[in-house]
Amino acid sequence: MSNGFAAPAIGFAISVALVAVLFGIVVAARRGQRTPTDFYLGGRRIGAGQNALALFASFILLSTMVTMTGHIALNGFDAFIFASGFAVSWLVALLIFAAPLRNAGGCTIGDVFAMRAGERSARTASLVVTLLLFGTYFIVMMNAVGIVAAVMFDVDSRVVQAVVVAAAGLIATLFVVIGGMLGTTRVLVVKAILVIAILAALTVVVLAKYQLNLAQLLDDAQARALPHPGGYDLLEPGREFSEGSPVVHLSKLFAVLVGHAGLPYMFMRYFTASSGRDARRSAGWAGMMFVPFYLCTAVLGLGAVALLGGQNIGMTPPTRDITMTRLADLLGGPWAVGALGAVALLIVTGVLAALLISAVTSATRDLRVLRRVQEAPAAELRAARRNTVVIGIAAVVVSVALLPLPTHALIPITVDLGGVVLPAVLYSLFWRRFNTAGLRWTVFGGIAVTGILFLFSGLLSGTPVALFPGFDIHLIDIDPALVAVPLTFLMGYLGTISSRERDDAGFAELQVRAFTGAGEPARQDHSAGPDLAKEPARADQTPSEAR
Repeated sequence: MSNGFAAPAIGFAISVALVAVLFGIVVAARRGQRTPTDFYLGGRRIGAGQNALALFASFILLSTMVTMTGHIALNGFDAFIFASGFAVSWLVALLIFAAPLRNAGGCTIGDVFAMRAGERSARTASLVVTLLLFGTYFIVMMNAVGIVAAVMFDVDSRVVQAVVVAAAGLIATLFVVIGGMLGTTRVLVVKAILVIAILAALTVVVLAKYQLNLAQLLDDAQARALPHPGGYDLLEPGREFSEGSPVVHLSKLFAVLVGHAGLPYMFMRYFTASSGRDARRSAGWAGMMFVPFYLCTAVLGLGAVALLGGQNIGMTPPTRDITMTRLADLLGGPWAVGALGAVALLIVTGVLAALLISAVTSATRDLRVLRRVQEAPAAELRAARRNTVVIGIAAVVVSVALLPLPTHALIPITVDLGGVVLPAVLYSLFWRRFNTAGLRWTVFGGIAVTGILFLFSGLLSGTPVALFPGFDIHLIDIDPALVAVPLTFLMGYLGTISSRERDDAGFAELQVRAFTGAGEPARQDHSAGPDLAKEPARADQTPSEAR
């Protein structure tokens, strides 16, 4: 069914121009690629400002901007409280592990795990959790491309949507193959700048229409919002949180808080920083960007209700994505809608590239250690690019095949799996007693618990937003993270104390590196010679012996 606000011709023209510019940027980034470290981490030469923009862009999804604007327009105060959970989750990264992770060094979380556990267990845990999260998140992001095509480009045909989705995935794959981490970072920087620009422009126009009178804007939003069956006003609590048990809503906020902080593709951004201090500054600056970002989404959401009326926005959760597009059409006409569509595609494509470089780094580096393969840097670089093509194309094929399913239901489980990673990282950095058994119990036990809870949750079946809404085996309504994350911490503790393994020397070394920066990997200096591959440790070595 055609909509009257899409501007497909303008959006397509802007998208093509944007892709051409970005290809020029990633080609330029390739010129400095001489070693595997250059490909994986940009040679650890990415400054705090650029890394902060890339961190901010990595966190911005279609759901955190377009969908959240519609959510605020529909549920007002409750939706804004939920949005604040994303911003608060950033404090976990800033205050706890941004600088220690960078100082500890490595390319993947497997390098951090390997400082506290046996090499084989550490690399297996890193590989499994990274690829599992990559698979679920990539599928969700590709589904988001289909939503953009339908809402902002007026594409109704499933075949054409599949073509657009496949094209976005392949473009992201090319970005990574050509530009590596540095090219991906620059794509994310462009994404951040454009997101900030279009949000700021729309917000300024909304405020200008009210002559900066926020009180009048709020009054109009309150008056024109659709009445709630429970009688709750738009600007008071209850429109969303009054429905169902409070524990259900608490579980969703908890999942957002702990899950986003533990996603492996976000960890990699700390490894790219030029120093631990820059990693901490990057996280801090990125966190400061989220405050005005969510304030803008609040103004746009409430402005949409005030200017369009409650009957002309997305009136149900499945239609929330049209709200921001309709507001853009009212404020700036087809050019604003076309620009928003192009930026929405870039929002998704940038995250796809970030996810892919994380998966490729783990698949290449961690598998290399597991297979006890010692390669020259040039051979490892070729293997990384080859793995990018294989993993990228495979992910695109699977994602296109799953387009008919409502795979947005995988968003919560992906975030929940991030909550499984968080205990393993915190134990590795801060608990002296942590060991190989503890790592196994934490990661694999956490994945198992999360999977079982997901199987019997409303995310898989029995609800309108489930992956398979047609049948019902769900027993719980809460987000699995509320139970799975505390159990993961508990299993990590029990697994650790059940083993006699202990490596106080390895922990002491990690503490010195993580909190002083002594021995941290330096920025890649090509004048010093090639980036020689480190010989893989034996699988039976303790962490301190491996060093």
